[in-house]
Amino acid sequence: MISVSHLTALDAAPEQYLAAAAAAGFEGVGMRVLPPRHAPGKYPVAGDPARCRALRAQADDLGIAIFEAESFPMEPDTDIENLLPGLEAGAILGASVLVSGGADTDEARMVDNYARLAEAAAPFGIRVAMEFMPSRPMKSLVDAVRVLDRVDNRNAALLIDVLHLFRSGGTVEDIGRLPREKIAYIHLCDAPAAHPGADGLTPESRARRLYPGEGELPLDALFALLPSDMDVSLEAPHRDQQQLPPEERIRRAGKQTLSFMQRIRSA
Repeated sequence: MISVSHLTALDAAPEQYLAAAAAAGFEGVGMRVLPPRHAPGKYPVAGDPARCRALRAQADDLGIAIFEAESFPMEPDTDIENLLPGLEAGAILGASVLVSGGADTDEARMVDNYARLAEAAAPFGIRVAMEFMPSRPMKSLVDAVRVLDRVDNRNAALLIDVLHLFRSGGTVEDIGRLPREKIAYIHLCDAPAAHPGADGLTPESRARRLYPGEGELPLDALFALLPSDMDVSLEAPHRDQQQLPPEERIRRAGKQTLSFMQRIRSA
């Protein structure tokens, strides 16, 4: 699966995003179904089963999958019951994974909530993809592996965002040592080698990424260690393209990403 996550062009409503991603040649999309706190209007799909069914029908007609459901963050006040409408929406949409960033400073509580979410998601056929970010409490691969081991549920695995991996001090070799079953899939992008500093991590993550092959992250070395059938989702709100219409950004994203992945997989 070569997908494109909603953050790549978050100003595109889900219906618009599906059409643009299919036209760009992507096999799947990530879709916001539960709005995060920093973007409350994007997009309240959960709780609207008619819209979910219409989106699923649109995706089927376009021949594209709705691969990821977002956002299910693990925060200090997370109540798993409040995430159930998102799981129900994800099931209608046909999502394979849900994205959940580790944002709780109380690790024991976060572990308990991840275990409960994995149990709740299993009957819907959706796997929990736990994401670490250097700007959040679960900030590194080391942290994420420790939490995953404590969760101890086969319906949970790690989402490896390459930007977060390298900005948090992780290495290609670290990924090479991970058992395959601990990795759910990869969030792909590129970036300059230079670290933006602590204050620059979130701005870079949300609006200053590059498409694969445009930057200096060691992506070739990373993919040389990953299985050739590893699912990949581009998450790359582009540093230089925010002024372009979303359809054009997604078109450019598809052209660059599909070319990159073809080269990687043929190698």
